[in-house]
Amino acid sequence: MKSLFLNKLPWLVDSLVGHAHYSKTYANFLKQRVIKPCFDSSCDHSSHATCRPEPAMSDGTDFNFPRYTRAIVREIPNSIRLQSEGFKDYTKVYVKRAREEHAEYAQTLRDIGLDVTVLPADEETPDCVFVEDTCVVVGDKALMTRPPCKARRKEVDAVEKCLKSLGIKTHRMFDKKAILEGGDVLFTGKEFFAGISSKSNAAGHKILAETFPEFPVHSIPVEEPEFHLKGMLCMAAPGTLVVPRNKWGKTAWEAVCEKSEYTYKPLWVPNHYGVNCLHINGTIVHCTEQQYPKSYQVFVETMGGYQRVQRSIGELGKVDAGLTCCSLLF
Repeated sequence: MKSLFLNKLPWLVDSLVGHAHYSKTYANFLKQRVIKPCFDSSCDHSSHATCRPEPAMSDGTDFNFPRYTRAIVREIPNSIRLQSEGFKDYTKVYVKRAREEHAEYAQTLRDIGLDVTVLPADEETPDCVFVEDTCVVVGDKALMTRPPCKARRKEVDAVEKCLKSLGIKTHRMFDKKAILEGGDVLFTGKEFFAGISSKSNAAGHKILAETFPEFPVHSIPVEEPEFHLKGMLCMAAPGTLVVPRNKWGKTAWEAVCEKSEYTYKPLWVPNHYGVNCLHINGTIVHCTEQQYPKSYQVFVETMGGYQRVQRSIGELGKVDAGLTCCSLLF
């Protein structure tokens, strides 16, 4: 009954809940569950039972996290080098290296056991490799998103055509006030956490809830410089959320504790660069030791019960991409 009630709350109110309210409720939550995550970056977490990394393990038996059989990826256009939405004057993507890393990424998905469909690049859509943003897929149903950047909406059409050919039922967003990108939508198996950001708004969340009425949708504030929720919150395993040990991560975790009726376990990593990861059928694909050694070590020390693969897409990271950005899993 609680989930049904929450789904009927005004979405604008949900997205504007104050930070002070989060903090108060979060404190009560921690007191009730004796969870006291440490936000001190100088702490080694070895002398405090409540903030050491071991509690991040979760069997996740009651989360019904999806098992995936397919993935869609898309090739990288030359135009990403200078025309990506995330382009910065001081850095350029070396396309050849980006394609090599992307090929390794796609092979990792195959090695895990997924049937991978590779769509061709489109030079008119520089960011088309980031297929995650084009839709949200659960089961045999997909909500095609509505990115705020009009140039990216053409990407949605190509992915929808592919999904239909694979038997997925697609739904479109027609509200011109609504925006939504898949990078802002985190599905836990029980519910959605959706980012309120420069890329997604409350109107978009409302359509997400209407498309998947069986799952609650909770709005989570995304603070700049982050622009997608999955830059500060990801699924390491069923019931376990990766969170950066900084103010953005604290904000996200407080919101999760406030809004969800389920109990998640946090996996705290040193900074937001090591957060983005994939959990695929018992295997965690995460950052490499060379990229982010401290975050890598957290995965090694706390997620020993799972198969792990370290993978880098560092060139695409120059335009703010993460591991989840480059695939659609279903």
